[in-house]
Amino acid sequence: MTFRIRPAIAADAPAIAEIHYAGWQIAYAHVVSDVQMAGKLPERRIPFWQARIAELTDLVLIAEDETGKPLGFVHGGGVLEHDIRVGGLTGYDCEIYSLHCRLDVQGRGLGRMLMAETARTFRERGRTALMLWAYRDNPYRRFYEKIGGQIIAEGFDDDIPDVAYGWLLTRLSTLDIDARSMERQ
Repeated sequence: MTFRIRPAIAADAPAIAEIHYAGWQIAYAHVVSDVQMAGKLPERRIPFWQARIAELTDLVLIAEDETGKPLGFVHGGGVLEHDIRVGGLTGYDCEIYSLHCRLDVQGRGLGRMLMAETARTFRERGRTALMLWAYRDNPYRRFYEKIGGQIIAEGFDDDIPDVAYGWLLTRLSTLDIDARSMERQ
């Protein structure tokens, strides 16, 4: 299977909303309330994703297979305010707000490719260091650690403990090479 990553367009909002919801069900159903989960229902999130795609300061990339089927996405932008209790975000100038891939393509290098393309795009925008927040009980934190993420802060998001991972963008840019070799296996 080969993957293609491109900037999202408004017509991609329903697919992104569906992938986002499925990702939340897999990673966070045991962590967040039913009310929070209901807020992520695809039909409720399509307008949100259309607005994010239209916002020029945001970055929304979508990954597809060779037939054009959406398989994953990433959304990022500037570093947002957060309830930080330990550590800090000094020196970090861009943030990934959301990264999700369909369950059936996880482990095939798509997440690495999305991270690498995000790093490349942010570098083109003059950014140097990327961070993201993950719920402390998120089983997918291993992915961030495998690709060199260092814990730089701890805090809370809606009263749920979370941790921030950080990378220099130059380090993440090489992930694409690793992912493309995985893709051929």
